[in-house]
Amino acid sequence: MTLTQSEAFFEGLDEFLVATGWEFVPRNRRSLEKLCSDTGAQWVVVWGSEGPVLYGQGERLFFHPNMAKNRISQHRRGLSVDVMQRVVGVKAGDRFLDCTVGLGADAIVASYLAGDTGQVVGLESSEVLAFIVSFGMRYYQTSIRWLKDAIGRIKVINTDHLRFLREQESESFDIVYFDPMFRVPVTASHGLSPLRSVADHRPLSREAVREAVRVAKRRVVVKERKGSLEFSRLGIEHVVGGESSRVAYGIIEKGGIA
Repeated sequence: MTLTQSEAFFEGLDEFLVATGWEFVPRNRRSLEKLCSDTGAQWVVVWGSEGPVLYGQGERLFFHPNMAKNRISQHRRGLSVDVMQRVVGVKAGDRFLDCTVGLGADAIVASYLAGDTGQVVGLESSEVLAFIVSFGMRYYQTSIRWLKDAIGRIKVINTDHLRFLREQESESFDIVYFDPMFRVPVTASHGLSPLRSVADHRPLSREAVREAVRVAKRRVVVKERKGSLEFSRLGIEHVVGGESSRVAYGIIEKGGIA
C-alpha cells in the first residue's frame, strides 16, 4: 500500500501513517496512474481534508454516510421506522456490536438510535477498509449535529470478529449484528465494486454465531440476501423480510440456536 499527499498537508496524516504502517510517497505532481506505475502499488491512498481516499484499479473508496444520513433523516421526519429499530430492535442505551462494519451505514443508524448513553463497536477484518472507514469517520465534516454525534460515538476496530467475540464476556452487548458480504450480490451496483475489492469474503461460521449468542444479551441478527441458504446453514430459523425487499434478517433471540 502506498500513501500519497494531496495539495495540502492535513492534520492527522502522521497518526494515520503510524496506525497503518503504510509507506508515504510524495506525489510530486504525478498522476495516480503514474504513481502506481512508479511504485508498483495496486492501490494508493490520498489524504484529504475529510480523511483518506483509496484509489486503484479504476475505482475509489472513501467513507461517506450518505445512506445512513438519508435513513436517519427519514426516521426523524416520521416517514419511516428504520430497520435498525423495526427489525434489529436497537433502542436508547443499547450496547450494539457490528461484527462486519464495512462502510458503517448500519452502525451509524444504530449509534443514532442508541444515543448518548449507548455504545456502538464496529469490527472490520479488512485492514484497508477498517483504516479508511475509521479515519474517514473521524475527519468527516458536517454541520448536522445529530449526524456528527452518531458517527463520533462509533469505535471501529480492525480485527477478526470471531477472535473478538471469544474475548468478550457473556452478555456484554445487547445486540450482536452481522452483515457479511453476500455469497451472491443483490445487485451489480458499481458503487459496491471497490468495497468488494478490499472486503473479507469469508462466509460467516456457525462458531461465530454461537459465540455471538453467548455475547448477546437480547439477540443476534444476521443480514443476508432474501432466500439465501446461509440462514439454514447457520441454523437460523426465524427470518424476517418484506415481500418487496431483496434482503432478509435472521433473528436469534437469546438461547435460540443449538
